Amino acid sequence: MSMISVIVPVYKTEKFLSDCIKSILNQTYHDLEVILVNDGSPDSSGQICEEYAKKDSRIKVIHQENAGVASARNTGLNLAAGEYITFVDSDDYICPQMYEEMLKCAKKNHCDLVMCDCMKVYSDGRQEMYSHNIRGGFYDEEQLHMEYYPHLLLMPSIEYPATISNCACMFKNIGQRMPRYKPGIRYSEDWLFGCQMMLQVKSFYYLKGQAYYLYNCSNQNSATHSFAADKWDDYKILYSCFQIEFGNKEIYDFSGQLDRLLLFLVYNSVRDILYSSWDSQSQRRKIISKILQEDIVKDMFKRLDISKLCVSKKQKILTFCYAHPIVIPLLFSYFAKRKDR
Repeated sequence: MSMISVIVPVYKTEKFLSDCIKSILNQTYHDLEVILVNDGSPDSSGQICEEYAKKDSRIKVIHQENAGVASARNTGLNLAAGEYITFVDSDDYICPQMYEEMLKCAKKNHCDLVMCDCMKVYSDGRQEMYSHNIRGGFYDEEQLHMEYYPHLLLMPSIEYPATISNCACMFKNIGQRMPRYKPGIRYSEDWLFGCQMMLQVKSFYYLKGQAYYLYNCSNQNSATHSFAADKWDDYKILYSCFQIEFGNKEIYDFSGQLDRLLLFLVYNSVRDILYSSWDSQSQRRKIISKILQEDIVKDMFKRLDISKLCVSKKQKILTFCYAHPIVIPLLFSYFAKRKDR
């Protein structure tokens, strides 16, 4: 049995794929199983995968019809035989010592999940460490409940939780109890999985400041950099999945986090529409009004105390505007001025 299974979903990344695969094969820790899942990529990515498989017996290549990154990761999870599992996106790459250091940490501390930081790499060569606003070090089960669960779904600042970085995590393979990604969710599919995974583990170690994962910010074709007019529909599905998974947990009351999570999705959707040049201003205004008039959104604002949100004064004012859609024209005026700066 390989100690670590590395799952790589592959789709339209021929420009970056070789560097990605090389960074995995060149790890200082060698006992790896590398599962490349070609998700019906129309470019030469599938061929590149096969070429590397001929050179290294640790590589397994799976070709499937295009079904999205969630499905591709699930395919990898179904095949993973390692004691530990991790992911790499096919347009990113990793430091040579990443898995050796993470495995050493997992074994030394007897923990179920180890997470490191990542480095954002830009097309002009700039690098910027991406870290999380939680303490580094070891968390036992009691510390997870007391320290981590209060921000398991969302940080108090209305930002993603730490485990949004699935690829910076290495977790123990728990077989059939392992969560699966929700097929069909195109945005933030790793958010739900990371939260589900954290609820499963009994111990966690955060290698804060150790940026072993290199996140490629130059791929403008990735979902992260793409605008979609129907993103809100995806977000509603994602929110309903969070409600199902965390709405009635006896172990912890996540209701307040679920409200703030929905607020975060509203923030993202409205901002994307306001800043986009998609369609006419009047049409965008209608779409934003429709989002803010949804029952789930109106109910969330009724429960939410905006004055107690851990956000800036400006953001509180914007949130008040979202809660009172009659001021939507003012929003467009405000964002238009910011775009002109």
